[in-house]
Amino acid sequence: MDTIERVIEELRAALPPVLAGQSLDELTGNAVHWPTVQNARSRREIPAECFVYAGRKVLVRRDPFLDWWKTKLRAAVERKTGGRCDA
Repeated sequence: MDTIERVIEELRAALPPVLAGQSLDELTGNAVHWPTVQNARSRREIPAECFVYAGRKVLVRRDPFLDWWKTKLRAAVERKTGGRCDA
């Protein structure tokens, strides 16, 4: 399992199946910022199936949202330190 898959599986285990959008920042350790999600949602960049509504409150469906979010992640690449002097 690669790094991105591990991150997604850890979030699946930690998050409830449905959560209030406003709690996304706190529940993900600020890895996902709700205002940024709201902006992407308004531009229809996130599938509508990721959300449901309870009155005016926007709820996030964990699994469809994480499936989408996984497509936005990329693995870190090791950086080489060639040529620099650490004096």
